[in-house]
Amino acid sequence: MPPSLDPRMLRIQLGIELRRLREKADRSTFEAADVLGCKQPKISKIENGHQGMKPDEVAQLLDFYGASAQQRKYLLGLAERLPKRARPKVYHRDSVPDWVQRFFALESEATEMKIHEVEIITGLFQTEDYARATLRAWEPAADPRLVESHVKTRMERQTVLTRTNRPLDLQVVLAESALHRVQGSNDVMREQLDHLLELSELPNVRLQVLPFESSRIAVTSSVALMHLADQQVSTVYLEDFFGATYLWEPAEYTRYSVIFERLSTAALSVPETRQLIARMIKKYR
Repeated sequence: MPPSLDPRMLRIQLGIELRRLREKADRSTFEAADVLGCKQPKISKIENGHQGMKPDEVAQLLDFYGASAQQRKYLLGLAERLPKRARPKVYHRDSVPDWVQRFFALESEATEMKIHEVEIITGLFQTEDYARATLRAWEPAADPRLVESHVKTRMERQTVLTRTNRPLDLQVVLAESALHRVQGSNDVMREQLDHLLELSELPNVRLQVLPFESSRIAVTSSVALMHLADQQVSTVYLEDFFGATYLWEPAEYTRYSVIFERLSTAALSVPETRQLIARMIKKYR
């Protein structure tokens, strides 16, 4: 049996996915409310993760939205795992197979993110060739079709940076080692670093590099801090080989925010970061 998930996480993900289906079906929250025989505010609360649903209510909406068999199975599974009473948890360990999809749902709705990445360029900044190279390096025997599917998904995720409706406010502290670790080839790296320079010009992106100098702070693990304004929640996301951990308590989020600010203070400024990346581009020519 899969581990019990934080009810808050389940509500948020279910709401995000239901809103996506509703918008794709070009239905209003008022129409959805009519299907359930409720008031419109209930639909808004559900989609923002503030209220749970019974599986039969989810099934009604899935029918109304014309969901696929795969979507029905997945979302009804989420609904069935929602407990009648939510129990508070300090953290949530997520090791079930759909943990990546769960993270993507949160990332797509985040209004602010802070990421510290150690060994590779963070996914939201990757070019297609760089993403393809990292995926192949991680799993050389993977079916090429699966690799291409993952690359496509990674590229689709990046639309949060340029969406017209409230683009993601993103701050990244990238360890200098990621600029030196060659993925694919020199040509791939040069294109990737060119892309980094372009993204660093976006008004909603703040990119800094933490250099090798020993006098500066060093943190050996990657971490992502996410804030979802509509859902009024913040979480710390930690990933390892076997799954992911979400920290939801305000005190935990504050602790990691303090560490991130130390990293940001120790890192090169944005202009200095651009200068370093420009020098590294010459290395790969």
